[in-house]
Order: sequence, then structure tokens, then C-alpha cells
Amino acid sequence: MRILSSDQADFAERLAELISRDPAQDPDIERAVAAICDDVRSRGDAAVLEYTQRYDGLSAASVAGLELSQESLAAAMAAVGAAEREALEQAAARVRSYHERQLSQAWEITEPDGTVLGQRVSALERVGLYVPGGKAAYPSSVLMNAIPARVAGVDELVMTVPTPGGEQNRLVLAAARIAGVDRVFTIGGAQAVAALAYGTQTIPRVDKIVGPGNAYVAAAKRRVFGAVGIDMIAGPSEILVICDGSTDADWIAMDMFAQAEHDELAQALLLCPDASYIEQVAASIERLIAAMARREVIAASLARRGALVRVRDLDEACALANRIAPEHLELSVADPDRWLGRIRNAGAVFVGRYSSESLGDYCAGPNHVLPTSGTARYSSPLGVYDFQKRSSLIRVSRAGAQTLGRVAATLARGEGLMAHALSAEYRLDPGATGPAEDGRAGANGAAMTIPEKVIREDVRAMVAYHVTPARGMVKLDAMENPYGLPAALGQEVGALVASAEINRYPDPAAHELKARIRSAMQIPAGFDILLGNGSDEIIQLVVVAAARPGAVVMAPEPTFVMYRMAAAAAQVRFVGVPLAADFTLDLGSFLAAMAEHRPSVVFLAWPNNPTGNLFQEEAVARIVAEAPGLVVVDEAYQAFAGRTLMARLDGFPNLLLLRTASKLGLAGLRLGYAAARPEWMREFEKLRPPYNVGVLAQMVGERLIAHHGVFDEQAAAIRAERGRLARGLAGIRGVQQFPSDANFILVRVPDAPRVFEGLKRRMVLVRFLHGSHALLDNCLRLTVGTPGENEQLLGALAAVLAES
Repeated sequence: MRILSSDQADFAERLAELISRDPAQDPDIERAVAAICDDVRSRGDAAVLEYTQRYDGLSAASVAGLELSQESLAAAMAAVGAAEREALEQAAARVRSYHERQLSQAWEITEPDGTVLGQRVSALERVGLYVPGGKAAYPSSVLMNAIPARVAGVDELVMTVPTPGGEQNRLVLAAARIAGVDRVFTIGGAQAVAALAYGTQTIPRVDKIVGPGNAYVAAAKRRVFGAVGIDMIAGPSEILVICDGSTDADWIAMDMFAQAEHDELAQALLLCPDASYIEQVAASIERLIAAMARREVIAASLARRGALVRVRDLDEACALANRIAPEHLELSVADPDRWLGRIRNAGAVFVGRYSSESLGDYCAGPNHVLPTSGTARYSSPLGVYDFQKRSSLIRVSRAGAQTLGRVAATLARGEGLMAHALSAEYRLDPGATGPAEDGRAGANGAAMTIPEKVIREDVRAMVAYHVTPARGMVKLDAMENPYGLPAALGQEVGALVASAEINRYPDPAAHELKARIRSAMQIPAGFDILLGNGSDEIIQLVVVAAARPGAVVMAPEPTFVMYRMAAAAAQVRFVGVPLAADFTLDLGSFLAAMAEHRPSVVFLAWPNNPTGNLFQEEAVARIVAEAPGLVVVDEAYQAFAGRTLMARLDGFPNLLLLRTASKLGLAGLRLGYAAARPEWMREFEKLRPPYNVGVLAQMVGERLIAHHGVFDEQAAAIRAERGRLARGLAGIRGVQQFPSDANFILVRVPDAPRVFEGLKRRMVLVRFLHGSHALLDNCLRLTVGTPGENEQLLGALAAVLAES
């Protein structure tokens, strides 16, 4: 078995060769499978009988004679030993309990004008389950494939299992009985897959085929995909163990054996920074393999695709694991939670020294049907969601048709699809006018007047922006990126800081930093960049530039409080246009208020803070197009939404795009930037304080933005964790959460002040929004943290809400 080290000059090449998966398909197998599938599709039962006789030596007068009755399954279950039956039943119960938590739910939302949008969830009607037979029998695979389908609500489960020479495996049939399989046919190979996909005179056509098989089965699943759904094309089994060198070496050796014994092509890898420990594991492998019943298979697997790899540290181990994207990953380390958040690509992660992969194969509960061959980069384990489908629900009210009809017609004409446009316009009320024409503001058609509100008459009486001290707490109140710099990048920054000429003023125009931002953020040619000490400074510059007598600053509310505070400091009027109750933007109300107040500056946080939602892009574009002055679209959370108006700068001369490096992971730099036409920037530069971006922020910012790919990866991790946090919140009674495209989630809870203080007592700090705006009654804002921080938040929140 090979031993590698990451400091070897050719390590990258040797690792690539080791983990390479040859996607080439055997042309002889492909041709044979194509002929079988076409024959079954054409001749049905007759072809199935012929191939079953040819390949399995099993004869029957009809395909009906190859079907096992429920009485046969019951007899098989009665014939297995008591211990085996109890093990099957316990495993089934755990698998069922786990998968019941995966059920998707239907939902509906009602918009202010009565339009109802939603999602309907329904199960597939019939699913085919392929179970291997012959060399090995896998009752556990029956449970793992059938039970999630049953939990999802699938109407009928049809199983095929080859029985060469008529030899049936009682455990497999008992598992089918326990899992609730409806029909079992003793056929296998490509002919079984084709029969399930196309249907025959006796075997019903299914909607989806799941389950593993040999190369012929895999080729058949590839061929029939499209006529029927499939779960995945599974490759040889894989395990990757990350160990700190403290786990019993025999345990690790046996964990590697457990995968290697599946197949000569299976892969077992160990990543460890301790060279002496690697030698211990190698000795354990040599000593223990002689007692293995499948030692020849294990030895061939380890020799061909196994390796013990010494890495520099556990950071490098996690990076290599993400590159390999294994089916199974064991974190056999002292503090696994510390490293769990670094793992992004794995089918299943086994956390801690006692979490052996074999438990996941049989009875832990999560599914053992996992992505292989590196597909864990984009695939998930088999689950209930694979047996459910979602349908969108759209119930447009008469009032809603007036707004949506115009939007749809405009877009349809832009695409040259006249029938689409007319279909929408036929439903418009005769003589009705759009919101911009008649000034209608609310869903009820009544005109909305926005009362003049000046937050403070005197800046000295203003309440300062408040930040709660967070010493020793899990800090989830400031929308910060929870991940620090990678070690190598941190060292690079440290060396850069050490060389900084802090005795000199920085470049007043920050030419290098601007050039880096322009390149990395793809700012179009012809547009200037304005830098600020955080985006807050740019907000203040823009408002001060507009602070003439009678000037108005406008924004939808609730939104980022600094827009209102900047207006107060500049002694101009701020007009806030309320969002709808579900925090969506009421475009009609906003356009009417804009026409009434003629604001010099409009701020649109996109996604919005603190609600987290992303206003419709065309609504934002409509506001920009009709605004009498400058429109600042604040894209502070763009990295988490994946949407930007950068490409539309050229079409809107009054658009200024504002961003901050804080949310990406550089909050400590206090670096913000804006992009707009040069004629705007010249005015703002007159008011910009000299040397407002310090030398350290310029140097470090330029270097880190050059590595923006690191922060893109962290943003992707935060987006994934946002989804996990949302699912956790959905399971806590009393929590109402709102959709978010940012790195935080807004929630409403009963008695927010009590909950906020209860979380603080449990050392978790979130943002308290209750009382800051009428729409934020009993609301808290939860920043997405690391997996460990989010688990602590969820546990604390559930405990506080459970208190009387």
C-alpha cells in the first residue's frame, strides 16, 4: 500500500492519478445493453423471460411466474433468525425516523392585492427498486432505497432482484417485507431496468428507478434516463479518513478494510499529519488483513487505489478532502466540530472517533446511497426529496392581474412574443392605468400619502448607532463573515503589514486598490470608483452632496438605518415608504411617493437589510428609470444573493452601485466602494476627506481582493449554511422566519425582548429589532455563523422559547 506525503515534489500528480475516475464506458457493454433495452421495449415479457433464462438460468412459463407474492415475503421473514429480524427492524425504524424529517411541505403566500403564490408537494406514483443479487446480497440497500420512498408517500414500490439458479436470499426478501415493497420480480440485469423503464405486459412502468448494480445495470440506467428518472450512476465505494494521530490505529485500518472489501476498485485513503502514526496504521493493515474473509479483494483495492497520506496539518487535510469529494469521510480527530465547517464536499461525514462508517451503512439512520466518484461536489445522498416533486401554484387576483399583466406584457414584447403580451393584456380592466399614471399606492387602490418625518431636529439629540458588547458570546448580530483568513493568506497579509510605511500618508487616490477592484469586480469601462471608509462614509457623502434646502432622501422601510441617520446629520428630510407586511416592495406606492416628494437621492438596499429579501429586479429598474435624482442601489450582500445591477450601469445615468468588503470577510478593513458615471463621482470627490482610506486598508484590501476567490468560496459556504439554519429554524415552534438572500435571517418570535435576553444569558447575541419599526414587531435578525455557532443558536432559541 502506497504512502505519500504532500511535500513530495510530484505529490499533486500522484494524487491526481490515485483519485482519477475514468469516465470511459466499455463499448461492448454499451452495445449489449442497448440491444437488450431495445428488445425489452419492443417485445416486453417475452424478452424478459429470454434474458432471465440466458443470464440467470431461471426459467418460467410467464413473467407472472417470476413474481413473488406477499406470502413469499412473509415466509422469508419468518425464516430468518430472531437476531437478524430484530436488526432489520431496528435499522428500518432508525432509517424511517431520520427520513421523516426530510419531508418537504406545501406553502402559500398571499400578496396584498389578493394574489396567492405557493408550492404544492406530491409524491411520485410508482418507483422501481433494483436490488443486486448473485455474488452478494444487500438487505440494507432495500431499506435505504424503499423506506424514503414510502415516507415520501409513493403509491407503489416495484422491486427487481436477480436470483441466479432460483436461489433467493431470505434477508433481502425480509427487508422488502419490512420496508413495505408492493411487488417483487426475480429478474435482474439490464432487462430488469428496461422493463421498469418501459413497462411490459406484466411489469408496470415506473416513474423512477433507484438502486445499485453492476456495469450492465449502470449502463442500462444511463440509457433509459429521460424515459424514466434515476437516482444516480454509482461508482466504486470510497472512504477518506482524516485523523490527528490519536485514534487506535487498528480502528482506522479496519475502517479502510470495510470499504476495500466491497470491490477491487474501491478506494480507502487516510490523511494524517503524524508520520509515525501512519507507520502504525500501515503495521495494523499488514497484521490484520490475514484474518479477513475477503482479504484478496481488500489487498487488491488497497494496492490499486489505497494510500496513507502525510499532510502538513489538518487544514491541508480538509482542503484535500474537498478536492477529492469522497463518498464517506471520517473526521477521527479530537475536536471534530472545529473542522466540520471546513468540509464542503462529502457524501456523508462521520464525526468523531466512534462514528465508524459501517454504522452508516446499516443502521445509523441517514441514507447510505451516496454520491461517488467526486460527484459529492454537486450531489446529495438519496432522500425523501428524491421521491417528491414540487408544483408551483399561481392564483392571480383581479387586482394582481393589473400589475403583473403590465410587467409580463412589457417583457413579452421585449422578447418578440406578441401572443404572450396580449394574453396578459386581455385581463386588464378596461380603461385602467398603471401605478405611475394614476398614483395609486395600496392594494385597495386608495391614494397613500407619506407623512413628513424628521427623525431628529438636532443632530446633537440623535441616538447613536448602537452595538451591543459581545465579549465571550457567540456573535451573530453584525452580519459578519464568520470565517477568518486561511493561514497562508494571513501570513501573506502579515508580511505586507510589516512592510507598510505607516509614517507616510497613503495614496490619496488609491490607484492600485481601485484598479484591483475594477478588475476583480468587473466594473464596466467608463465608470469611476469612489472609495470610502466603509460604505457608511459613501452614504454620508452622497447625502451631503444633495443637502440643499428642501432636499429629500427616500428609501423603502424598514431598511438600513444609516440612510435615515445620514439624512438627519445633513439636515435634509428623509421619507420612508413602508414595505408590504411580508416585506415585499409595493412598487405602486413607492412610485407615487417618489412622484410626490421628488427625492434628490433614493436608497435601495438590494437585498434589503434587515429583512433579507431581494426586491424584483424590474421593480428596481423601474424606480431608477423614473427617479428625478440619483438612485443608490446598495449591494452590500450581493455575494450571498448572486444578483447585481453592474451590467445595467450603462443604461441608467443616475445609478450608483454601492458595495462593501465587510460582508465578504473584511469587516475590519472598513472598506466600501461605489461605481457610477464620472460626472457624479467628481462631485462626491470634492467632499471626500483626504486620505480617507488608510495605507493598511489600501495595501491589505488590494492584496485580499486579488484573492477574492477565497471569499467567494466562503460566501458559498455561508449560503449553504443559511439553508441549513433555515431548516433548523423551521423545526422550532413559535419561530416565523422570512426568506433571505443575505447572510442573515429575519425571524419573528413571541415576546422578542424576553427571547433576546434569554439568548444573551445563553451567550448568544443576535440583533434586536423589536420597536425599531412598526413592521419589525417582535423581530430579531440572526447572522449566519459557522455550523457550530448556528447549532448553539438553534439550541438556545429552542430552549428559550420552551420556557414558560
